[in-house]
Amino acid sequence: MCWAAMVLCLAILRVAHSMAGLRDTLSLTSHKRLINIMAFANGLAWGLLMVFGARYIQPLDFALLAMLTGGMMGAAIISYGPLPSAALSYLVPLTVSCVTAWLLSPLPLAFQGVALILCYAAVLTRTILANRDIFVAKVESELALQEKANALRESSETVQLLLNDYEAQSADWLWSVDEDGAIAAPCGRFADACGRDVAGLEGVQFISLFDVSTSRDTLARYLDLREGFRDLIVQLTVADEPKWWRLSARTRADGRLHGVASDITVEKRAEAKVSYMAHYCALTDLANRFLFNETLTRSIKRLDEGEVAAVLCLDLDQFKSVNDTLGHPIGDKLLCEVARRIELAACEGAMVARLGGDEFAVLIDKAMGIEEVEACALRIIQTIDQPFVLEGMQVMTSTSIGIAIGLGHETMPADLMKKADLALYSAKANGRNRFAHFEPGMDEVARERRELEMDLRTALAGNEFVLYYQPLVSVQSGDTAGYEALIRWNHPTRGLVMPSAFIPLAEETGLVVQIGEWVLREAVAQLKHWPEDVRVSVNLSPAQMRSANLIPMIVNAVANAGINPDRLELEITETMLMQDSEANIAVLRKLHDFGVRIALDDFGTGYSSLNYLRSFPFDKIKIDRCFVESIEYNAESRAIIRAITELAGKLGMVTTAEGVETPHQFERLRQKGCTQVQGYLFSHPVAVNNADDHYRLSKSSVEKISSRHDKIEDILQNNIDPESQPDSLRRVMRDGSA
Repeated sequence: MCWAAMVLCLAILRVAHSMAGLRDTLSLTSHKRLINIMAFANGLAWGLLMVFGARYIQPLDFALLAMLTGGMMGAAIISYGPLPSAALSYLVPLTVSCVTAWLLSPLPLAFQGVALILCYAAVLTRTILANRDIFVAKVESELALQEKANALRESSETVQLLLNDYEAQSADWLWSVDEDGAIAAPCGRFADACGRDVAGLEGVQFISLFDVSTSRDTLARYLDLREGFRDLIVQLTVADEPKWWRLSARTRADGRLHGVASDITVEKRAEAKVSYMAHYCALTDLANRFLFNETLTRSIKRLDEGEVAAVLCLDLDQFKSVNDTLGHPIGDKLLCEVARRIELAACEGAMVARLGGDEFAVLIDKAMGIEEVEACALRIIQTIDQPFVLEGMQVMTSTSIGIAIGLGHETMPADLMKKADLALYSAKANGRNRFAHFEPGMDEVARERRELEMDLRTALAGNEFVLYYQPLVSVQSGDTAGYEALIRWNHPTRGLVMPSAFIPLAEETGLVVQIGEWVLREAVAQLKHWPEDVRVSVNLSPAQMRSANLIPMIVNAVANAGINPDRLELEITETMLMQDSEANIAVLRKLHDFGVRIALDDFGTGYSSLNYLRSFPFDKIKIDRCFVESIEYNAESRAIIRAITELAGKLGMVTTAEGVETPHQFERLRQKGCTQVQGYLFSHPVAVNNADDHYRLSKSSVEKISSRHDKIEDILQNNIDPESQPDSLRRVMRDGSA
């Protein structure tokens, strides 16, 4: 009765536990722990029944009890199969109790019973573990199937949502046609793209929407054959505006074509714009270099025997000064106006292109003859030579033209362009505002120019430059007041090269900045070997004035030489001031504040000399040699020199006359009040290689010039016959050649 009561209590507890599990009042861990405890209690209860039965019942009843217990052991698989831990918790105490009962029983086959019980327990344990694996695999399979079903359901819902949103908002839309090629069930987005309503689009032939083209014929073939296709671009017109669609489609089981369409009008227009930009100049709307070269190549290939193609290369003269003085916006407008005038002046059917900057080109395809080409070039020159009115300002410019003729289809386009460019260079070198034909000798000139450029690039590294110094003589005392530093190029094969042969090339290539820095450093370094009252003058180029390193370089050079800054004199021209005058004046003020003297060179040859004198306190004015050369016979030159010297005197400026070659010129300049003179009458530029030579040059120049000046003055004032003087002085009096 006690045992029955215990089993009954365990059953009640199990029922209560099951109800608690249904109500989810227990956590998963607590739920599993209680199941294992109750399974152990059940196994122990049935095992105790077996142990007590072995001592107190008859052998036959014990056999029946053993059979009952064996069945209860098998119940572990049925009751706790899905939970192997609970099944083992039930089976272990029951097996131990059965083994104990058999050992306590008086039966003769007790050990055989124990062996059978243990084997039976082992089989049951293996079965429990196998059932566990089967159960886990089944649950995992069901979970996987459930997850897949959920994913498919979510995917289907997502696809449907996307399709709905795609048709409502996307730039693309779905379309379908029936077996006859008629539009079926058009969506609102499709109708909007066609510029129609949905009802008016239903049943319309799909092919009728598009303009006649090869792509439309391709679409019609796909529709007839019921074949799928991808990325077919077709054109149509909507509200008198061209549109482009990209179509893709596939055939469904119902025989209809279903597809997607996208409006690529924006892309097509962007492609057209990119193509235009790749072939045309955005500023002038002319063909660019790429399109010009392509057209020239095709034109030459089409030439028949005896036919010619002419290329005209144009370059505006002094266009940079327009940009520098009037600004780039005015320069751009000038280029546009020039482009229009070239188009009007060019031959009918000729191609006009802008190659870049202020460079233009004209292609005359199948020209009738040289006369036609020259007439075209002359018209262009004459029309561009007329004034331009831009933003209320009158702008003048001109053009130089190089002409090259291509004979036959074997002409190489690159060679033709090269010849036209060489002819252009010749036209500019011979005075500008003209045209020139290519001549065979131009190749050699260009080759020599390239070689000179290459040599010039290595000249600085090879220390091939040398400075020559020409003295500046005081008119009153005859002393050497200073020297002008003049560069020479000691070329290893060409010999001594004068600056006029390489400075223009250096300005074109940008090397003039490095050369100018070398001149400044070298001249300043030599100053420390000269007497304290001697100065050196150095010419500045426009490129140097634009260099950000100019001021630091000069300050550094003066500091390294340890000299007074006012012993350095920088010479600039009026033309240089015209180029970005405000910026140049600002640079000059900084240098002047540092102590460097500033001289205005070639005075009187510019356009706004007095304005520059008012805007900046120059230390010196250099009178251009053109006035000195004509001072003996030209009253206007004498008047101009007198005005300059008087103006400079009132402004506290020194005046230096350049190019003095005869005693008469010197006397006239002294009478007009000129402060200093410079020229072959006193000395040619002389090279000085070391400090001692510098000193001897200074001393000998002073003595020589003072002596000669006194003799010349004595001859002029006392009317002494020059023929009675030494030969060297007679030559000076006669032609100033000494």
